[in-house]
Amino acid sequence: MTQRGPLFHSIFFFTCMAAISRSFYCDDSLRDYKFLDEFCPITTGNKTNYDFGLFEDALQSGIVGVTYFPQKFLHCLRWGLQNLSAFGQNLEASTDILDNIFAICMTNFGVVLFVFLIGKMQSDTERSRSREQKLKEIKQGPSFGRLSSRLQQKIKNYKQQNWIDDKHADVVNLVNNLPQGLRSQVKGELGTELLRNVKEFERWGEKELVDLSDCLNPVFFTDRTRIFREGDPIDEMVFVLEGKLWSHSARNVTIATSSDGHNGKKDYLRYGDFCGEELIAWAQQKVDNPSSSNLPISTTTIQALTEVEGFYLLASDLKNAFIEHRRYQIVRAVRLIQTFWRFRRILRFKMNQRRSINLENSGDVAFTTNQTS
Repeated sequence: MTQRGPLFHSIFFFTCMAAISRSFYCDDSLRDYKFLDEFCPITTGNKTNYDFGLFEDALQSGIVGVTYFPQKFLHCLRWGLQNLSAFGQNLEASTDILDNIFAICMTNFGVVLFVFLIGKMQSDTERSRSREQKLKEIKQGPSFGRLSSRLQQKIKNYKQQNWIDDKHADVVNLVNNLPQGLRSQVKGELGTELLRNVKEFERWGEKELVDLSDCLNPVFFTDRTRIFREGDPIDEMVFVLEGKLWSHSARNVTIATSSDGHNGKKDYLRYGDFCGEELIAWAQQKVDNPSSSNLPISTTTIQALTEVEGFYLLASDLKNAFIEHRRYQIVRAVRLIQTFWRFRRILRFKMNQRRSINLENSGDVAFTTNQTS
């Protein structure tokens, strides 16, 4: 085997360095491979020698040789969004397996995103229609119609700004889904009107009725719901706002209380009527004697014939209301007595002052008469 001398090694070294230098610095390009350009022409698009497939656009645009990252990133982003929005229809894949897999994934992702977009649009449209329909139901509801126009406008504004998807447009969802301020106003307007139908509350002041109405809780009964069962203890009063209740007894004694506050035979309860009035006597007795008997027993069965909207008042809240009312009566009586005595002292002072003036005037007249005589 022939031994290569130092001259051969030197020539080989300089030849390699020249080739490397040419590959990096020829035409000021990092990848100016003349051999590849001649064997695999990019500009002519001849796919006979080699098919670049999905990479043909990147090679023809020259973005592969660009070193400025923002330019390369925006180009790739544009290419991806453009082909994704077209479901990959503009992709010309080669026979390579990876090219075809990428094209299939691009098409599937485009279809999936399009389906999600259509679903989101349909959901928003349906939600908007449901919101308008629910707001329309609330406006047409009997509970909403009994409110003042000012309060109705407040509720409309709140529902439009803070929409809550209510299942039913009844008094429960109308009241519970409102903030505390609007909730108290709604219960104040609807509740005080119902409370005035109770005979024991007729002489109560406006402030007392408003405070008591704040203790009312909205309730909704479906048809055939039993509210009170004969023989069970009564722990709440129910005020009917909309719907119809049926009062019946096994002894055929149907006694309920109508909106005029008088007891009598009444089989059906409608707007303005209430049941559970036995709690009023129990609460008054509790005020006078805290250690009195337990809750009263229902003598009738109260059942909903239709969907019923209304308010219920717990026995504990009713008892506390009567305690506050008794305290208010005592304070008012003390104030009346104080006012009476204050007025009496002022009146006595005025009378004494007038008597003194009269005595002085009569003394002056007598003295003048004596001087004259």
